[in-house]
Amino acid sequence: MLRKLSISDFEDSKFGSNSEVLFTFAEDNIAYMYFGNTPVQVDYNTALYILHQKDSMPQGNSWPEDFPAIINHTSTTAARKHPAFEAAKKGDFEAALSLVNDMVKDEKVHHIVQTYPNAHIIYNHRMKGDGINMIPAAYAAMFEAAGMQVEHNVVGITNVSHTGASDISRICKRMRYEGNINQGTDYILLDDFITSGAELRDLRDYVESKGGHVVLISTLGHGSYSKLSDIRIDIKYKEKLLNLGITDKELQKYGIASKVDCLTLGEAAKLSRVVECQTKKQFTSNRSGVQHLDQRKRDSQTMGREIPESGTVCKSESSSKVHEEQSVTVMSRQTNHHKIRR
Repeated sequence: MLRKLSISDFEDSKFGSNSEVLFTFAEDNIAYMYFGNTPVQVDYNTALYILHQKDSMPQGNSWPEDFPAIINHTSTTAARKHPAFEAAKKGDFEAALSLVNDMVKDEKVHHIVQTYPNAHIIYNHRMKGDGINMIPAAYAAMFEAAGMQVEHNVVGITNVSHTGASDISRICKRMRYEGNINQGTDYILLDDFITSGAELRDLRDYVESKGGHVVLISTLGHGSYSKLSDIRIDIKYKEKLLNLGITDKELQKYGIASKVDCLTLGEAAKLSRVVECQTKKQFTSNRSGVQHLDQRKRDSQTMGREIPESGTVCKSESSSKVHEEQSVTVMSRQTNHHKIRR
């Protein structure tokens, strides 16, 4: 179902109950997605990716209150200095083993094995992309050598490239997985490094949507947010997202997450920062437009002319492109057709 709309239609919620607006499309391959009434600019390719991913989103669970802290062994900075790092990231398994053997703390591996003897290991492994990162597989091999069962058939099937990507693109383009999950089985998730925890959260959502139970996450190295003892979204950011109009429904319609409570603290911080920035820009742009229109009215009155009540509304040159009338895609929940029309 397609309709010709302007920005006021978004603010006044004039759609039927069976429709949801995903994007408006502007010139230069720019699209706008909407969190509450806030338009957030995203590139055209990311918009298309989202259209394909939204229907494959796994139904994740909220983080449990007793979920343990991430266990990692070193920092991303230290690992990058290792001579085998680059080769390991590009698919050299022997190089990855060398890196892992030098960086992993044996006592931490022993602690995991002793604490979760019946858990199965799943490592974050992709089938697509330029070179396959072998560090997670090499890390998993240490647990396999210790007698734990490693599942090799759970793989990432989407090619999410974040090189040079914007923050909103990184948040919205999600990893999707496939592979067998045993219902009721405990799983430990492994990866090479963790920063915001987005991909590991996608993997956790997949495992739990299939009936598995994720009891721990461990990585070789950590980035900024994973230095914290708890990477789960906290009360502060739950309230912040809600105040910005980011609800379960908003996340679901773009295939980002099934609920706010599934997010990591890093994801929540990045998403709130992006939307908050756009809200401030929109406010500044709207105020500039009002001031410009008010000045035009005063100038007209000074010259003895009036602005007709039914006349054309003046637009400031500084007003955002998203305030121009655009052709938009209105998605009906009863149809899977996506069409872009100027």
